[in-house]
Amino acid sequence: MPHGPGSEEVKLDPGPILLTGAAGFVGSHLMNELGMGEGDFAADTHDSYQVPRGVSRVVWRLPSAAPDCLEEVKYIVHLAAVSSVSSSLKDMHRAYDVNLMGTLSVLEFAASRCPRARFLLVSSAEVYKPTDRLITENSEIGPINPYGSTKAAAEIAALQFARECGLEVLVARPFPHTGPGQSEKFAFPSFCRRIIRAREEGSRRMRVGNLSPVRDYLYVTDVTRAYRHILAGGKPGGVYNVCTGTGSSMGDMVNALMDIAGVSLELEVDPGLLRPVDVEFQVGDPTRIEALLGWHPEVERIEGMRRLFSWWEART
Repeated sequence: MPHGPGSEEVKLDPGPILLTGAAGFVGSHLMNELGMGEGDFAADTHDSYQVPRGVSRVVWRLPSAAPDCLEEVKYIVHLAAVSSVSSSLKDMHRAYDVNLMGTLSVLEFAASRCPRARFLLVSSAEVYKPTDRLITENSEIGPINPYGSTKAAAEIAALQFARECGLEVLVARPFPHTGPGQSEKFAFPSFCRRIIRAREEGSRRMRVGNLSPVRDYLYVTDVTRAYRHILAGGKPGGVYNVCTGTGSSMGDMVNALMDIAGVSLELEVDPGLLRPVDVEFQVGDPTRIEALLGWHPEVERIEGMRRLFSWWEART
């Protein structure tokens, strides 16, 4: 690679890129981060989303086989997935269909049409067994929800496929992240909208779920930079946590959003918003990605919340 670990100028060698899940929350940020353009492909279940100039939009409804219009590429980032715990709980069959069988379809495309491509599978910290310690890449796998289970299965399939076919597969395990464009079905965008609405209506209360879990929250642009670092310099077969090493409770983050909004609301626990099973502590150890690939988070956690809130405030 033209730039070694430890440099923020880490870049990919020239060559076409395929990004699946391009229409999703992270997809638009990642297309910009990777500098996608002429000769690159963005794939999703529809083509009604914006892409950088020159990028070809491809309709690919996983787990179906790859469309014929896809050409050989040098890099594949497989981002497409049923991407939330709540969605996987509502429709487990679809979660396995898309997250596991869909991954197999993308792997089959890689093996048949571009066997020399570097393949980055975006997995999740939800694959880990709950623990009260910092999570390393060697921590025990033991997901407690369907989303984590589908991602763990996809990882196993991808790494087995790599051994059989010689693909260069890398795995990213991002911890929870947020930013502009994230759906309201996720916690922080939902809180932004509800806090803004309460402020406009003069409400004094807001219904919440469980605010005690501690998570290692990141901002989306830090996550996409990490994917670039992994894709450019990661070791084939390597697994990399994308995390900060520090945790905050959901309650702390909600209070930060209220401070940003300039309101003080009484929080009422709504049993209907509680998950049947929840992980109380999920904080990662970033040693591997920092030491080997030179990645470090840049956006401070509260600053990320401020940017997210401003984005929603402008759209309300």
